[in-house]
Amino acid sequence: MKGIRIVLQIAGLYALYWIGAEIQRAFDIPVPGSIIGMLLLFILLLSGIVKERLLDEGADLLLRYMPLFFVPATVGVIRYFDVFAGKGSMLLVALLLSTFLIMIISGLVGQKTVELVDKRKKRGV
Repeated sequence: MKGIRIVLQIAGLYALYWIGAEIQRAFDIPVPGSIIGMLLLFILLLSGIVKERLLDEGADLLLRYMPLFFVPATVGVIRYFDVFAGKGSMLLVALLLSTFLIMIISGLVGQKTVELVDKRKKRGV
């Protein structure tokens, strides 16, 4: 039964991705459909229409195996190494800057999330 629940949760996340992609395609929005789907999920979670517990096991499974999703991208970069040759310093600056920004933004989002969860627990929601 747990396996079916996880499959349904992942299917729900995929459905939100698909809806976001369709919205992007229908309105020709210059934002990727996956981002639109993520915003839809965010809105559904904030509004309480979708409860976190309805997606937690599926999301945990995807997060557990997320590093495997980056292997093909890494192999692709190595395959086109000649394109990046001679641009090491620019790549290093871009890598450090983007990593730094991601760390700051992730930290701020994490703090806000914890604050919201604590407020909801105090209210008894």
